[in-house]
Amino acid sequence: MQKRIPIISNIVDLIFPNLCPACLSEQPLHNHFVCLNCLSDLPFTHHYQNTLENELAMAFWGRLPLSGAASILYFSKDGKAKQLLQRIKYEGRRDIGIETGKIMGHYLKQSSMIENIDLIIPVPLHPRKKAKRGFNQCDLLAQGLSETTGIPTDFNAIIRSRNNPSQTSLSRENRFHNSQSLFKVTNPEKVNGKSILLIDDVITTGATLESCGRELLEAGCANLYISTLACGELI
Repeated sequence: MQKRIPIISNIVDLIFPNLCPACLSEQPLHNHFVCLNCLSDLPFTHHYQNTLENELAMAFWGRLPLSGAASILYFSKDGKAKQLLQRIKYEGRRDIGIETGKIMGHYLKQSSMIENIDLIIPVPLHPRKKAKRGFNQCDLLAQGLSETTGIPTDFNAIIRSRNNPSQTSLSRENRFHNSQSLFKVTNPEKVNGKSILLIDDVITTGATLESCGRELLEAGCANLYISTLACGELI
């Protein structure tokens, strides 16, 4: 019976191939979760090479005292980063969320900031939104990143206390006001004196990350770092 398992597996792969989540047309290479074409096309930012003077870090100058920041991919309307995020958020592909988190970890391990971080904290969803979706995509990214770097993750250190409307159609100014007083640190002892890496999926204006980061700093976070899977046009 055991000898038939590889044959059955091969038949299943032919009928239901494991297609690349970015293009849905090619199969990934062994030990990769995207195909070779998409891997070469992914719009990497290379922020990890300078975590203090890149677009993401500079977007928070005068807003948050960050110790470092890095996005992994550029986000565009028809780009592959958006396709990956849509697979995670709207098709429930938790596996893609974890695997992209591992990619984040791979690149952040090449930065100087990762060795200083004590704790990874994902930006939380409001409980009602999380219950409706079934998961928080930022939790998945943080899980994959933690598996790659060995840095522990706390999914409950900070909560979203207000279920604000979607930011998608709001102006930059309205997004800022929409993001005020959104978060609450549940136990300041969890973050006090810690160097924290705050994780989000994508950043546009940075209003949500600013609000979340400010709460962590006010609770005693010693050094705040930010990383996102993708970033839009920031400056």
